Amino acid sequence: MNLDPNIFRAYDIRGIMGESLDGKVAEAVGKGFGTWLRRSTQSPQPLIIVGRDNRFGSDRLSTKLTEGLVSTGCNVIDIGLAVTPLVHFATIKYNTDAGIIVTASHNPKEFNGFRFDLRNAVPFYGEQLLEIKSLAEKEDFEQGIGRVTYKEDVFREYISDVKSRIKISRPLNIVIDCGNGASSKFAVEMFTDLGLKVSDLYCNLDGDFPFHQPDPEMRINMENLRQKVMEEKADAGFAFDTDADRFGICDEKGNTYENDKTMVILARDVLANHPGSEVLCDIKSSYVLLDEVKKGGGLPLMIKTGHPYFRSYMAKHDDCFLGGELSSHTFIKDDYYGYDDGLYAAARICQILSASQKSLSQHFAGIPHTAHTEEVKLPCPDEIKLSVVNSVGNFFFKQGLSVSDVDGYRVTISPNSWFLIRSSNTSPYISLRFEAENREKLLALVYLVKEQLADWESLDVSVLGEQKVLEKAHNVS
Repeated sequence: MNLDPNIFRAYDIRGIMGESLDGKVAEAVGKGFGTWLRRSTQSPQPLIIVGRDNRFGSDRLSTKLTEGLVSTGCNVIDIGLAVTPLVHFATIKYNTDAGIIVTASHNPKEFNGFRFDLRNAVPFYGEQLLEIKSLAEKEDFEQGIGRVTYKEDVFREYISDVKSRIKISRPLNIVIDCGNGASSKFAVEMFTDLGLKVSDLYCNLDGDFPFHQPDPEMRINMENLRQKVMEEKADAGFAFDTDADRFGICDEKGNTYENDKTMVILARDVLANHPGSEVLCDIKSSYVLLDEVKKGGGLPLMIKTGHPYFRSYMAKHDDCFLGGELSSHTFIKDDYYGYDDGLYAAARICQILSASQKSLSQHFAGIPHTAHTEEVKLPCPDEIKLSVVNSVGNFFFKQGLSVSDVDGYRVTISPNSWFLIRSSNTSPYISLRFEAENREKLLALVYLVKEQLADWESLDVSVLGEQKVLEKAHNVS
C-alpha cells in the first residue's frame, strides 16, 4: 500500500481527512503499529489503549485503526472519547504496552491523525513512525485474532488521581474555554470536582470549532476568554487545545501569558521543594525564564523543541521535575507522572493561586517585561528549509556572535537581545522568534534576519514586515 510520506511527522502521524488520511490508511497504520509492537515486545498479544477526539472522522479512524490492531493479534481497550492526557494516564494505570489517540491536537478541523505512547507513556516517534510506514507499504504484517474491550470510567479514575494531588485552599472562580474540542467533555467536570466555581466558554463538543481554533498558543484564540474573565470578575481563565495536552492562561485583569512566563510560576513552586533541580525549557523560550530559574536556585536547561525530548529527558533524570515548551506542552514530575497534561498543569496553577492571598496578576508582577514576538512562521518549501536555516545561522556565527545550535540556531546579539531560526519538524515553514529590550531593538533585530533571508527568491519575507511583526509582538506599545 502506498502512503503519503508527508503524513509521517516528527512526533505523530497527521494529514487531511479525505485526502492523505482515510479509513484505509488508519487500518494500515493499525496493522503496522500492531506488527511493530508484537515484534519489539515479543508478546503474542500486546495490550493497547485507544482513544479519540471529537473531530469529524475520528470515530471512523478509530474503528479502522482498531480493526488493524486486532488483525495482528493485539488486544485493545477502547476508552472512547478522550484527550491525550487521558490516554497517557490509562497507559500507565493499566500497565499496557501502548496507547494511541486519534487526534490532530491544535490543528485546523480538516486535519486528523494519531499520536502514540509506548509502555509508561513513553513517546513513540521519529524513526519509529517510519518503521510503521515501511511495514505498511510492504504489507509485512503479523496475523492474529485480538479482542476489543470497552472502558468508560477512565476519566473518573483520572479525576480521583488528580484530586489526590491537588489541594484548593480557598474558593476560586475560573473561566474555562475549550474551543469546542474534546476537552469540552472533561475540563469543566474536573475543575468543578476540585471545588472551583467554573464558568464555561465554548465547552460543548463541535468538530467544526465554530468560534475559534482550539489553540491557546495563538493570542487571537484567547480574546474571548480574556473578555469573559473580566466580565465574570473571575480569578483566572484557562484555555485548552482540542486534546488538552496544552493550556493557555489569563489573569483576573485579562492579561494573557506565554508558557515561558507561566513556567516561572510553576518553577518557583517546584524549586521550593526541590532546590537545585533542573528545569527544562525549549530553545524558543525567553531569557527571562532562564534568569528566574537561576534566581530560584534551579538549573535551567534548554533542549530541542518537541514533547518526546522533554518526556524522555525527564524520565531518565531523577533531578528534573519540571519542563515546558513555549507551545504550552508542560511536564510536571514532582507529584505527577511527567507527561504533558494541560489539565493537570492548569490545576497546579489553581493550587498555587489558592494557597496564597495574591491575585494571579500579582504572581506574575515581578517577572520582567521584554519586547518579543510570538512564534513567527515563514512559509518555506520542505526541500530548502534546512539550507535556509543553516545559511542564516552560519552567517551570524562567522560574525563572532554567540550561536547555540541545540535546535536550529539561537543567536544572541547582546545579553537581552536574541533571535531563533529553526526548521519546523512537522510542516513546510521556518520558525522564528525575536526578543529584545524594547520595540526599536526588536525591529532592528528582525531587520538583520530579514536582510539575510531576502537572498532566497522562493521566500516571501513579507511576514517580517514591520506591521506584521508588531501584530505578533508583545510589550511594544
